[in-house]
Amino acid sequence: MTEELVTLETAKMLKEKGFNEYHYPIQSIAAKWLRETKGMYVEVSYMHGNYWIYNILTIPEHDLIGLSDRSLAYYNTYEEALEAGIQEALKLI
Repeated sequence: MTEELVTLETAKMLKEKGFNEYHYPIQSIAAKWLRETKGMYVEVSYMHGNYWIYNILTIPEHDLIGLSDRSLAYYNTYEEALEAGIQEALKLI
């Protein structure tokens, strides 16, 4: 099993928002950085019908954010949903 790297687009967005790790980020490190420094949790859920969705929650309030201006999207894998959630969270910063 290998760690999933973020896309180049996501890596650029992370850098613009202050992520300054010295190595190419993997998804789990990017998600942890969002939780610990920005108070944003990307929650990925499996849905009946074999697809995945994400939500973005604030820490510690647990408020859903970013839902009003985006349509619900379905993803084929957990990693695709997490990547999309990370990008959406970065746009909200």
